[in-house]
This record gives sequence, C-alpha cells and structure tokens, in this order.
Amino acid sequence: MAMNPFKERGIPLEKQIRNWKQIALLPYRKQQVDAYTRTRIILMNGIENEGWFFKHSFARNTDHKEIQARLAETRRVEHQQQVTINWLNPPDQTILETSIAYEQVAIDLTAYLARTEPDPYVKEVFDFGLLEDFDHLFRFAQMLDLIEGKDPDEILQGKTDVFPGRPTQDHHNDPILRLRKHYEKNQANPISKANILTLLSAEQQTALFYKSHGFQYGSPDLRELYAEISEVEEEHVTQYESLMDPKETWHEKWVCHEFVECANYYACYTTEVDPKLKQIWEMFLGYELEHLRIAGEMLKKYDKRDPEEIVGTTLPTPGTFEENKAYVADVLFNTVNKRLMPDGAFERIDALPSNWPSYAYQRIVNASGAPSEEVVRLRMESAGQELVRASEALAKRTAEIRLRSLDAEKAPNTAPERAEEVKPQYVARAA
Repeated sequence: MAMNPFKERGIPLEKQIRNWKQIALLPYRKQQVDAYTRTRIILMNGIENEGWFFKHSFARNTDHKEIQARLAETRRVEHQQQVTINWLNPPDQTILETSIAYEQVAIDLTAYLARTEPDPYVKEVFDFGLLEDFDHLFRFAQMLDLIEGKDPDEILQGKTDVFPGRPTQDHHNDPILRLRKHYEKNQANPISKANILTLLSAEQQTALFYKSHGFQYGSPDLRELYAEISEVEEEHVTQYESLMDPKETWHEKWVCHEFVECANYYACYTTEVDPKLKQIWEMFLGYELEHLRIAGEMLKKYDKRDPEEIVGTTLPTPGTFEENKAYVADVLFNTVNKRLMPDGAFERIDALPSNWPSYAYQRIVNASGAPSEEVVRLRMESAGQELVRASEALAKRTAEIRLRSLDAEKAPNTAPERAEEVKPQYVARAA
C-alpha cells in the first residue's frame, strides 16, 4: 500500500534518543541470515552515513541558529540509527565476505532501480554502472576462494550470479568523462530523485568501506585489487552525484534526504523477512517521518515552498532487493561494449576515437598490470579456471565477455582465454 509521508505521524523527536544497550544490539549470525537482510543492513548504513555527511555540510554553510539546531538534533538521532544498523554486522564476517555482500547490494539495488527508473537517460547511466559492479563481484570472488577457501554463494545464497561484467581494467576513466547530465529540479520525477540519492549513498558507502579496510590483508594482490576497485567506486560516486541538479537549495536537499530515508526504511519494513529487523525498520521509519516533517517546516519558513513540490506525496520503494539475474544478463549482452564520452554521452567501443581521453589514463594506471586481471590469472593457475557461479549456458560465455569487451588499451597482464596459457606465477615474477 502506498504511503503519503506527509499524512503519517512520526515519533516525537524527544522520544528518539536511546540508551547504549538499545543502540548496540546483538549482530545477526552470518550462517543463518538471509542474503537480502544483510544487503538491507549495508544499504541503510550507507543511507544514514550520507545523511550524516550532508547535515554536517549544511551546518557548515549556514549561520541560522534555528537551522543549525534542527540539524544537530536530527543528526544526533541519525548517528545513533547508523550505529545500531552497522553494529548488526557480526565480527566473524571477514572483510572479503562483507565485500561480496557489498557488491551484491550494488548489483541487485542498481538493477532494481534501473528497472523501475522513469527517466530513460538516468536508466542508461544506472545500467552502465551496473555492469561495472557486476565485474567487481567476479573479481572479489576469485580472491575469496584463493585467500579464505570460501564459496561466494555462502554469502550470495544463489540470488546473484558470479560472472564477468565490463572488465574492471576498463573502468578507469578520465575523471571528466564520469560527469553526466543532471536532472532539472522542478521537472524531475520524485522517483528519479529518490533512486539517484539512494544509489549514490550505497556507492559512497562501498568506496568508504574499501578504502577503510582493503589494506588490512597481507596479500599484495588483494591489497592492489582493493586499491583498484575503490578508485572505481570513487568514479561511481562522481557519476551518480553529477545526475543531481546543483541548483537545488540546501533546504530542498534536506527534504530530499529525509524523504529518501523514509522511502528506504519503508521498503525495508515492507520486505524484511526477519521479525526483529522488521521492528527496527518500523521504528526508524517513525523517526524519519518526524525528521521529514521538521525539514519540511524549515523549507516552508526559509524557501517559502511546500515539501510536496519537491518530492511529491507518495513514498517510492527504492531499497527493494530481489533477484535480477535475467535483467543483468540482458543488460550485459546488449551494452557491455558501451563507453563514456564527453558531455554525458555514450559510445560503443568500435566507434571510439583514437584519442579517447580514458586511453591515456588507463595507460598510466595499468602500466604494470591490472590487479583485477592478476586475480583471475592466480585462480586459473590454482584451480585450472576462473570461478563462476551462473547457469551452464551463461558460464560457457565467460571468456567471451572477459576478452571481447576489452578496450583497445589492454592491460599487459590480461588473463588469457584458457588456464593453459597462464605462465606460472613464480616464472612470471622471476622474469
């Protein structure tokens, strides 16, 4: 049932502060948790972190004491919410296992948002990013097997395929090419605004996680892989934030943030299978309804606009997790050869000019080889083939996607089609 957040009564702000035991709840058991319960936790951690960053930025750019006070009050509550959510992750879930889950978030969230996105251009941008995160999952899965001896399906539970996407070595673009065309704030569909901010929050959280934890492994190959993929996530943050209208006022952005938090908590509440987690999502939805009301009142007072003008009257459900295997495969086989062009445009590989700006960038960063290719070579050398978890029909096309969708500037260590062609690591490194 659709919800109008402006007609719902939230929990009063003075009743939202909790004690330490109420904040630091016990974590889930990684052997028992539903895969999409885990992805909801990761997403909402990112949503709350984005709200925290935004409110601090707003506070640093206003001298209105009333606005600063309302930001401080709601920010403190949202800090507690973020801690509760993040503390649900268990200590025995390794960084690599969590990375697999982060990429499951990126894949199934982006696919759902693209499928439901009303703006064709925004959908195209989402589809482009989708194939990059799809490949990141494939690369991390090789190392989960090699370093920890674990199957990625222990985390994914068969809901998301492990298969190559657009090769990660080709994700490294001239920074300006990542800038896309932004929506017009007074014309954009509220669903598009919610979708973009949701995905931006998730990608930002992924970039922060990889930068904060990727160095904690001893393996040089894995450390380099985290360095490589974390930079791509920085590109994704640039890509998605560029879709937002820079002419939005601080108060309009505040309303959008609270609206998106309501929308995602509502989606989590209506789809959650864990009864304890469902209660948490319901409680935090009640908190955010009040935060949205406060942001709306500030908008009315200082911008002389009604919040309904900004976000409409119906909560969308952007944070919905469900299987998207068929959709991802369709996007993969139809658009894997697409590349970024200036001024928000796209082009196919065979039409790229010889002076395409990203070639120069790739020549620099991939000069000594791409970590994302090295991990595939290592798995081939160890097990005789790369690790894939997909249908038999899809698995047969692994090498085709890995190799035939590469840019003209190939990394010198690009993994070959067959394991027999891989030079043993001790020989390669001695040379």
